[in-house]
Amino acid sequence: MENEKEKSQENNEKEEWKFNLGLEKSIIIGFIILAISIILGAYIIANSISNIKIYQSSSSSSNELQLYLQTLPQAPLPNITNIDPVYGNPNSTNVIVYEFSDYACPYCDLFYLQTFPQILQNYIDNGKISWVYVVFPLYQIHPYANITSQYLTCVYELYGFNTWEEFANWSWYNQMQNISWDTFSSQQDVYNAFNEEAQALGLNVNEIDSCVNSSEYYYQIYNQENYDASEYGIDGTPTFIIAVKTSSITFQTIQQVNNALNQLKQYGLSPSVYTTPDYSYIMFEFAGALPYSFFNNILQPLVSG
Repeated sequence: MENEKEKSQENNEKEEWKFNLGLEKSIIIGFIILAISIILGAYIIANSISNIKIYQSSSSSSNELQLYLQTLPQAPLPNITNIDPVYGNPNSTNVIVYEFSDYACPYCDLFYLQTFPQILQNYIDNGKISWVYVVFPLYQIHPYANITSQYLTCVYELYGFNTWEEFANWSWYNQMQNISWDTFSSQQDVYNAFNEEAQALGLNVNEIDSCVNSSEYYYQIYNQENYDASEYGIDGTPTFIIAVKTSSITFQTIQQVNNALNQLKQYGLSPSVYTTPDYSYIMFEFAGALPYSFFNNILQPLVSG
């Protein structure tokens, strides 16, 4: 009988030990689950807060941009006409640069020979920006602005972009070799020099002559120039308008560009900032045959967002 009691007591102790052990395991597992839940919960909350901060930051920046745009004077996006040579594709870039230039202007030539090649290589050829050459002859300053603008426009219209570029590069290079068109004795002398180059390129000078003498593009150039001068206050060459889609940049980017532009004021230059009436573009305007480093400081943040 005593043996049976001892066995019964021993069995009860084992059962109690198993129960306590199971209870301890359950408690431990419970604590582990609770700890994991706390960690996961903290992660979810932290991640949610982080997302809220990011959203609020983005929203705040967008609001700043919209408020800033509403303070700017408004102007339409510059026209791109059939006589404006275009580098790149304005329909596929967020940044369009309009250059208002005079073929008889030595500063324009200096820009094209010293600065533009680097812009072409680093920003246009890789599709980051597009570039529009707008003919803006300064009739009152350069006596042969009329003939040079009409002649090169006819070359562009008759023979296309590549031939125009080759002819224009020859013209710009001549200007920098102390063969400025302004120094020629007469318009006919300039015309003869242009015809000689056209023949060297294998172009039909009679066809060009017919185009120039018809004054087909004179009034188009003249009227467009008056419009641009009135709309954007352009009175010298080269002048640049950099148009950027507002959807592609932030308010901080605009501040960075404005800081770079304001450096021009120490040289007596006055940059301007506009927006289109629908606020889809912001436009930065400035003038001068400026070095590549300046353009790089402007263009780099704009293409980076």
